[in-house]
Amino acid sequence: MVYQALRRDIVECRLAPGSKIKMKYVCDTHGVSLGAAREALSRLSADGLSVTEAQRGYTVAPMSWTEFSQLTETRTEIEVSCLRKSIRHGDIEWETRVVAGLHRLLRADDAGDKTDGAGPSLNWVRAHSEFHLALVSACPNTYQLELRNDLYAKTERYRFLSHAMSIKLGQRDARQEHTDLAELAKARKTDEACDLMTEHFMRTARDVLDAAEKMGGVTPTTMIELLPVPWSSIRG
Repeated sequence: MVYQALRRDIVECRLAPGSKIKMKYVCDTHGVSLGAAREALSRLSADGLSVTEAQRGYTVAPMSWTEFSQLTETRTEIEVSCLRKSIRHGDIEWETRVVAGLHRLLRADDAGDKTDGAGPSLNWVRAHSEFHLALVSACPNTYQLELRNDLYAKTERYRFLSHAMSIKLGQRDARQEHTDLAELAKARKTDEACDLMTEHFMRTARDVLDAAEKMGGVTPTTMIELLPVPWSSIRG
C-alpha cells in the first residue's frame, strides 16, 4: 500500500524530483512501521524512482532531459525488438489480448479519462500500460521483457509530464496511433508496426523537448512548477 501510494506521488510529480522523503513522514502519513516504510522505499529505489545515500536517507530520483532522451532511445529499441518477436510468435490468445487491451484503452479515452487538463487518470494509465504490454506479450525472450518493463517504469514520470502538458504540445491523435498499432500487429505487418511504434515513442520525446526549448530550455523540475494545479500546490 505504501509503495503504491508513494510511487503514484512520484510518477505524478507530487513529490518533486530531488526532494527528500522523510521516513517519519511516510510512517505517520500511512500509519505503518519503520520496517514497512523502508521496504517500500527500497522497492522504489529498485524501480529507479528514489535514490539512497549513506547518512542522507532517501530522495526522489532526479529528472533530466538527458536521461529522458537516453531512456526514450533505449526503450524504443527494446520495445521494437520485443514487438517484432511478439508478432512472429503471437497466436490467437495473443491477438485476443491485443484486441481487449485496445478496447479498454479506447473506452478510457471515451470516458474522458485523458482530457481533464490534469493529466491521465489512474484508469487510463492502467489501460495504456496493459495495451502496450499486450502488444509485446508473445515475445518469448523473458530477459528482454523484464528489461522492457523496467524501462517502462523509469519513463512513467516523463510520460505523465507529457500528458499533463498536452495543451502545450499541440494536437495529436494518439487514439488513432494506438488503433493503427493494434491493426498492424494483428495483420502481421511487422516492419510497419515497428516503424509506427518507433514514431509513437519518438514523437512524444520530440514534442516534450521542443516545448522545453520554447520555454527557454527549462528543466523537468522547472516545467513541473509551471504546470497547473494539482502539481504546483501539493508537491512534496
